[in-house]
Amino acid sequence: MSLPVSSVAPSESPVPSVPVLPALPASASILRTAELLLRNPSAVLAQVQAGGPELRELPLRLAVCALIGFGAFGFLLGLTRSPLAGLAAAPKLMLVGLGSLAVCLPALHVYGRLLGGRGSALQAVCEALVALSTTGLTLLGLCPVWLAFANAVNHPPTGYFHVMLGSLAFLGLAALRGVWVLVKALRIQGRTTLHLLAWTALYGMVGIQMAWVVRPFVGTPGSPSVAFRPLERSAFDAASTLWRSNVDSLTGDWRPRSSDSEDPEERW
Repeated sequence: MSLPVSSVAPSESPVPSVPVLPALPASASILRTAELLLRNPSAVLAQVQAGGPELRELPLRLAVCALIGFGAFGFLLGLTRSPLAGLAAAPKLMLVGLGSLAVCLPALHVYGRLLGGRGSALQAVCEALVALSTTGLTLLGLCPVWLAFANAVNHPPTGYFHVMLGSLAFLGLAALRGVWVLVKALRIQGRTTLHLLAWTALYGMVGIQMAWVVRPFVGTPGSPSVAFRPLERSAFDAASTLWRSNVDSLTGDWRPRSSDSEDPEERW
């Protein structure tokens, strides 16, 4: 007797399909990226490492997050003098953050390649923007703290020096957090971080000098407001003089200078 042949084909194991998410508006995508950076930046870097079609849209989202933070802090920095100075300082600080990154990006990709990295140029751009956007979001979170600090120390005749030194400290703290997030994520992925540390030092020097070129962000009290200051000396000379002015003000040895044109600390 012949056995009946079943007309039903043997069932195949179902293959799980990846759900396709609906396209979100640009603003929603930026907010989602910012939220993920605040909660779990390693997940963003894992997405960068994995690649995919969304990688082409990620640089714009990260750049917007960075620019919002830098712009908000720049406005509050200039606001210590006047609202007009704040409106001028906001785009200047945005230019410093993103412009310094653009100048140093080729070095990051080259350093990574020399140490055996296999990532593409787009992945290097995204990783650097993750650090920059984390810095910007950190500055955004520090804005209320900055307002309290500036209100406490911005009193003549030495308040200007305290404000400028404090701004360097706030910017440095935010930048260190951005670098730390990137270093931590690369370590989790088992990748080298030596090239990142070397690149961070380069980026810091370029950023400081670019900030010196596009100054003033606040402007010396009592001096006329200008869009840009002429270039003299370097940012590192000015930082050294600014530090000495703060020390002199704390010890009671500070006194007004007879000439403003030769004092680099008054050019910020």
